[in-house]
Amino acid sequence: MITIMERRDLLTRSAATLAVATTLAATGNGNAQPAAPSPAPVKIGVDLFSVRDQGWSDFEMLGYAARQKLKHAQFSVTRFYSSLAPEHLRKVRERADSLGIRLETGMDSICPTSTRFAKDLGTGEKQLLDQLATAKIVGSKIVRCYLGTMADRKTEVPFDKHIEAMLGVLKQVKPQFVDAGVKVSIENHAGDFQARRLRTVIEQAGKDWVGATYDSGNPCWTMEDPLAAAEMLAPYVATVHLRDSQVWADEKGLQVQWVRFGRGNMRMAEVVKRLHAANPELVFNLETICIGTRPFPVKDTAFWKGYEDISAQDLMGLYSLAEKANPAPDAPKQSKEETVRAQLEESDDSIAGMRKIVAALGLKEA
Repeated sequence: MITIMERRDLLTRSAATLAVATTLAATGNGNAQPAAPSPAPVKIGVDLFSVRDQGWSDFEMLGYAARQKLKHAQFSVTRFYSSLAPEHLRKVRERADSLGIRLETGMDSICPTSTRFAKDLGTGEKQLLDQLATAKIVGSKIVRCYLGTMADRKTEVPFDKHIEAMLGVLKQVKPQFVDAGVKVSIENHAGDFQARRLRTVIEQAGKDWVGATYDSGNPCWTMEDPLAAAEMLAPYVATVHLRDSQVWADEKGLQVQWVRFGRGNMRMAEVVKRLHAANPELVFNLETICIGTRPFPVKDTAFWKGYEDISAQDLMGLYSLAEKANPAPDAPKQSKEETVRAQLEESDDSIAGMRKIVAALGLKEA
C-alpha cells in the first residue's frame, strides 16, 4: 500500500520527468542527440612581405603583428630576418613567444634551373637545409618556398625540366625533413604552377612531407579561378597566403589587379570557408600586394606559348567571373614616401577585411 508521502514523491518525480520531456521536445532534442560542436576558430596571421618596404627589423615586424592583435606571423623570405645567426634567431623566437605569436618561416626558389634561383647562396639542397635549421629554432612547422615565376614557362629550359630539377632537390633533403617533422611547403608562385600541376608534384615528392602554400592571388596569373585552385589543393595545403584580385575582361582578354582583401571579385569568402573546412589548423596569412594592372591577352595566340598546360575549362572558369566585373582603377603615381605609407594602410585594411569575412561566415578568430 502506497503511503501519502510515497504518493507525493511519485507525483513530484513524474512532474519533473514530464517537464524535462516537454523541454526536450520544444528544443528539438527529443532524441537526446548531443549538441553540434562549435566550428573551430580561424587562425589569422600576416605574411611579413605585406610590410616589406617599411624599413623595419624583424623585431619591429613582430611588433606590427602584435599591434594588429595577430597570433601568427610568417617570415616568408630569409631577408626579413635581421640575421640568420642561430643566436639571433633564438632571440626572434623569444620575442615572438613573449608576444604570443607563432612563427612560420620560408625562402625563395629551390629550383636550380629557375630564373629566380639564387646561386650565390649555394645549392638548392643547402638552401633548404639551412632553412630547416631556421625552422627548428623559430618553431615553424613548415618551410615555404617556390619553383619560380611565369618567366620559367618561357625559358629555353622547358617547364617540365624545371620541375624535374626541383624534384631532384627535394629527393636529397627528404630524410632530414622527415626526421624533423617539418614540411616543405611549395607555393603556386607568380604564374609558375597551376594548382593541378602543383598537386601532382606534391604527390610525386611525397604528400607526407611536402605540402602547398596556397596563394589566392596567383591563380589569376595562370588563368584559373582561385576557388577552383583552392579546391584542387585543399587536401595538401600546409599554409595560406591570402590576397584578393579584381579581374575583368577587355577586347584583348583579361586584366588582373591585386587589391585589398575583401575588395575583389574572386569569392574570397568561399575560399576561406573551403580551406578552413578542409583543415581548421591552417594559418591564413594576409599577403597584401597592391600593384598596377597586369594584362593577359588571352585572345592573342602568341600569349599561349608556355601556357599549353592550361585547359579551356580553366580559362573559362576565370573568364566567367571576369566578364561580369567592372575594371579597377589604377593606383595613382606616388612618391616613395607615399608608397610606403599606402603599403601599411593596405595591409591594415586587408587584415580588417579578413576579420569581416570571418565574422560574416559565422566563425571566430582563434
